[in-house]
Amino acid sequence: MSGVKPSELPEAWDGIAIKWTEDWAPEPAAIKTATRLLETTKGKIPKPETAARGYWPNVLFGWPSREIEVEVFAGHCELYQFKGGNLTGTDIPSFKATRTGIAPLLAAFGVI
Repeated sequence: MSGVKPSELPEAWDGIAIKWTEDWAPEPAAIKTATRLLETTKGKIPKPETAARGYWPNVLFGWPSREIEVEVFAGHCELYQFKGGNLTGTDIPSFKATRTGIAPLLAAFGVI
């Protein structure tokens, strides 16, 4: 499966360590949603430290220093929080990459 080259990503992705290749890239719809998430959270939380292709052809944003991951699919995002490398809780919040939808992510960063 070929996809978007890391060098072809929009400016919103600058500074994020991209960990996929053109031959193993997320699907364009997931990249579009991930770009929207980056634009919506700009100035509210730190940019993700890493971006990888998930198990599905989605985007997996990582903040290893904060033990937070967000899996970005074409239509929604899922929030994963860890403590000492272990997933905390059993409820995986699902949210939209919109101004009002990002509340779970802002809460994970202690912004709200």
